[in-house]
Amino acid sequence: MVQGTPLFTSAALEALKNRYEAAGQGHVFKYFHELSDVAAAELFSQLSSIDIERCNKYYDRTAGEAAKAAAAARSAEADLIEPLASESYASTLGSASAEEISEWTAEGMELISANKVAVILLAGGQGTRLGAQGPKGCYDIGLPSHTSLFELQALRIRRLQQLATRGFLEANIPWLVMTSGPTSEATHRMFEENEYFGLRKEDVFFFNQGVLPCFGNDGKVLLETTGRVAVAPDGNGGIYEALRRSGALEWLRKRDVEHIHSYCVDNCL
Repeated sequence: MVQGTPLFTSAALEALKNRYEAAGQGHVFKYFHELSDVAAAELFSQLSSIDIERCNKYYDRTAGEAAKAAAAARSAEADLIEPLASESYASTLGSASAEEISEWTAEGMELISANKVAVILLAGGQGTRLGAQGPKGCYDIGLPSHTSLFELQALRIRRLQQLATRGFLEANIPWLVMTSGPTSEATHRMFEENEYFGLRKEDVFFFNQGVLPCFGNDGKVLLETTGRVAVAPDGNGGIYEALRRSGALEWLRKRDVEHIHSYCVDNCL
């Protein structure tokens, strides 16, 4: 049983249990009575922070789409591979004239010179698929210089700042780096050890992407331990809520940023 004085009221606990029962996820409280004060409080806090009704909808939608995809793969039509319909993709640069591209480039450099542009790097992923440990941004992609993906991105930002600097007006590009729970500490350490790759520390803002509970194939939320729900990063789509929650939007407003360029850390081109 939970020992000592609980850090939540009985009414609050009962309300939370009822909410999870109604959502079909009451099993997450299976071991609650065995937990210590601290573990019980941590699980209560974690479960309170999860919008379980919304997460159920995410699972139902994802499972439904997966079922449709599996059914399509079993059909005879799955053997036919056809080009994408022309209306399903577009390339502005591909249809632009050299004069238009030149005008757009000049306008972009003008905005950078006025410190109106920021960059967001989506760097929450780990390098496991690349055969590396730690954040993907720390990965050495095999250049003769052994430059990591993080350093490569920083060098390009530095060069762009140099090109956009006009006279005594120094161009500064705020760099927001989205990490995740598993990569946050190592990413911070990489930047500190490399002195932010020549960029100003005050121009770099780190923020964590959110997490979502893990579901089994039966639609039930998984437990990592008896006192903790298993979670995983919520993907690049979680960036909007993460920007708001972390204070990044307010940081950008104070710097009068009007435009943002966002890209993934493994985009080394």
